[in-house]
Amino acid sequence: MSEKSELAKKNRLWQPVTIRWFALLFGGAVGYAILRYHILRGVEWSHFPLYILNKAVSLAAVFFVACSYLIGRVVTRHNDDPRTRLIVVKFCGLMGLSLAAMHGFMSLALWSPANYAAYFTEGGRLNLQGELAITLGVVALWALAIPGITTLPTMAKSIGGFRWKRSQRMGYLTLTLVSVHLIALGLPGWLNPSGWGALPPISLLAFVAAVIPLAARIFKPRNTKGSDS
Repeated sequence: MSEKSELAKKNRLWQPVTIRWFALLFGGAVGYAILRYHILRGVEWSHFPLYILNKAVSLAAVFFVACSYLIGRVVTRHNDDPRTRLIVVKFCGLMGLSLAAMHGFMSLALWSPANYAAYFTEGGRLNLQGELAITLGVVALWALAIPGITTLPTMAKSIGGFRWKRSQRMGYLTLTLVSVHLIALGLPGWLNPSGWGALPPISLLAFVAAVIPLAARIFKPRNTKGSDS
């Protein structure tokens, strides 16, 4: 019984190594949002709990999903410990999924012409840019839910190893959809650097983070054993 307890403790998602990853990625996203909007652009702190935090949550979600596909391929920090690497990959993927869902709910609460005038017509209806952004975001969340569901302990055995690995690759579809989602949201602003202020927009930073694993998939084949996520 004690051996099982010890094994469960070693395999739990929340442990010192994953807490450090959370502090780095989520803390970095929140810090960037605070620096860009509150400190450098003077946005009132009353908008932090939802409007600004939502931006940080969206950025962190992309960071986590991207890292779940970069660990073992580009990020080699845990390559000498396959068990820890697998735990960190799983943690990043599930954290990315949970934050993406949180971002979806927060965005729906904010979605109005008062907050996102660029995505609405003068009559108050969504324009093409707004509809594309929402649709792509919803489909990306669906695609990310598939590898998330298959991380359940019994799923690999139930669906078989080949189909399990194939389902994990749905994360690349998610990153592709997220990239297009971010283009739909932010491209006009990206093409106007004079309006960025001191730091690039969060949507552009998230786009770069989403594209890196896609590029790594193409140009840097995995050379270590482990889950092909």
